[in-house]
Amino acid sequence: MASGFSPFLSPPAKRPLNYSTITLDSSLNSTNGYFANKRSKTQPSTSAAPSTVPSGHVLFRLLCHESRIGGVIGKGGNIIKGLQQQTGAKIRIEDAPLESPDRVITIVGSVTQSAVLFGGNESAIEVSKGQEALVRVFERILEVGVESDSVAGGVVSCRLLAEMSSIGAVIGKGGKIVEKIKKDCGCKVKVLIDKLHACASSNEEMIEVIEIYNMFLIS
Repeated sequence: MASGFSPFLSPPAKRPLNYSTITLDSSLNSTNGYFANKRSKTQPSTSAAPSTVPSGHVLFRLLCHESRIGGVIGKGGNIIKGLQQQTGAKIRIEDAPLESPDRVITIVGSVTQSAVLFGGNESAIEVSKGQEALVRVFERILEVGVESDSVAGGVVSCRLLAEMSSIGAVIGKGGKIVEKIKKDCGCKVKVLIDKLHACASSNEEMIEVIEIYNMFLIS
């Protein structure tokens, strides 16, 4: 794999993908290409992200409702072990404050090794192994939701905790990057800055992606 491999989702050469539209939450207040941080001061989680990530790896912090965690772990940890073996990533369930209904799933995976994911129309997209791990874990969360009949109205959301220093790169100066996402995808994207999530550390915000549920979107 070439050293220039991007850790971000990008279609493989000569295999373009077609998506529809994304909308950015109108509550964002853009200031000099970023937004004013007006979130309320709440007590941050004691379950902070690891301070260091190995070279050539990426860290994702995915929120999962506590009611689905057991289904992600599996009996004797068999499901989470299988996900780790499949993707080569380290997957850990973090502790959470008592007042939080969510748990944080920490995923550390390679960005120097690639994988290919296929959509429902057999289109392909090249991702890093770290991104593959994120997708596989989220797929399992959806499966647990379907099994427990808790995916309401065909709408699902993926919630990620990210460092504030990374949020600006998602939005871009004047919202240019997220505007491009609007043209490429069919989801709603919200960056929640008004209230610190109970599971978040003091330097994190939450990104929420909302989409109409399709169990067979990725294979």
